[in-house]
Amino acid sequence: MLHRSISNPAIRILIPFILLFLIFGIFILFGWTKTDPTDYDPDDIIRQEERDILFISNAVNEKSTIEKPFGLAVDPKGAIYTGSSDGNIYKIKTDGQTELFAKTSGRVLGIVFDGKENLVACVSGLGLAFYDPKGNENVLLREDSEGNPLTNLYGLDIASDGTVYFTEVSRKFSYEDSYLEELESKPNGRILSYDPRTQEVKTILEDLYHPTGISLSSSEDFLVFGEKYRHRVSRLWLKGKKAGKDQFFITHLPGSPALISSDSQRNFWIALSSPRHIAIDKIQNFPLLKKVIASLPFFFKPMEGELAYILSLNEEGDVSLSLLDNTSDKLGSITSVLQYGSGLLLAGFSSQKIWKWKFETLEMFF
Repeated sequence: MLHRSISNPAIRILIPFILLFLIFGIFILFGWTKTDPTDYDPDDIIRQEERDILFISNAVNEKSTIEKPFGLAVDPKGAIYTGSSDGNIYKIKTDGQTELFAKTSGRVLGIVFDGKENLVACVSGLGLAFYDPKGNENVLLREDSEGNPLTNLYGLDIASDGTVYFTEVSRKFSYEDSYLEELESKPNGRILSYDPRTQEVKTILEDLYHPTGISLSSSEDFLVFGEKYRHRVSRLWLKGKKAGKDQFFITHLPGSPALISSDSQRNFWIALSSPRHIAIDKIQNFPLLKKVIASLPFFFKPMEGELAYILSLNEEGDVSLSLLDNTSDKLGSITSVLQYGSGLLLAGFSSQKIWKWKFETLEMFF
């Protein structure tokens, strides 16, 4: 009887589908509690008259690759520093030669020099650390004031009094599982401060949607921070009558903000590292569907695209420059932008290169 049933062509066709349904059912059952999604309405993209000229960039480390460079910092002598996915920090000297600067205990993301020639870094999997001029690692913070581990840090900036402001992208999901943050659509991130004189750690803003880059204004009366899965940058006032209040700085971005830096001309530079995930935008109002997708194994996760897009805004929030590479794919995903000399430095997260783009390029096209 069983042999006859299996011999039936219709049954033989149905069996693989039944098995596949059971396998997915088991995946969903065991992963059902990973997220608790809510619904929200994504905003529409507002274009900023982008200029497609970033592809005219030259590699700084032409002779040596760096595996997935992320943040950028420049020392007083003009040497460039960046973190790599291999857990190291590399130094690119002014002659273009690359050398190992420090071995770290995690994955270095945001990096900034303090006033004592120490490189302070957000190290994923470790916490907040600094590296002296010889590359020795010293951990500043592993936990917050309540003993919670700070293993999911992203961006930072340092005030003139030494206070370090930094972001924790999520208190729930790891750096590798950040896509679950977008599916859950809940504010699990925050901004903290660390005073090296008193070693005091404070949470200065909670309930943020995957906060990424952060940068202080020229007078340090406010800071700006990105929220990756809300595709926006906001301002948090630190001084004056508005102290403690936050407000939108720029919204409706075409991609996800990564690291943010500032220059001596009172401008903020924002890197957008990945385009908006149109498919996820379309299902944000369907929490049950998002829960099912989040329940599936890691290899079913929605893949992020690549985006080489940077914005320059003044301290009033006006866009002064909007640049991208829509012509080629050589830059990959830009995670960090830093003004440097007569141009910009760009960290190409998926290109194994640090790029230099010159302002004179504008004169060539306009």
